[in-house]
Amino acid sequence: MRKLAIAAVMIALLPVSAFAQTTQRTDDQKKKDTEIEKAYEQVIRDTRSAAPPPSSSTKVDPWGTLRPTANDNTNNAKR
Repeated sequence: MRKLAIAAVMIALLPVSAFAQTTQRTDDQKKKDTEIEKAYEQVIRDTRSAAPPPSSSTKVDPWGTLRPTANDNTNNAKR
């Protein structure tokens, strides 16, 4: 009987820890969150509008500036 009572108390206390993890946001925190979200969305919009759309005919080589060109006279072939 004692084990049953302990188990019942433990089960009854489970929601208490979950309730303790939730926090109530104040109005100032909600306003700040809204401002941060708007600024983030604006940055994303600016980034998307500034980047040219990729075309299927143009190949992009992000490492192109790091590779030696065909006319490069250094001995990279020996390495």
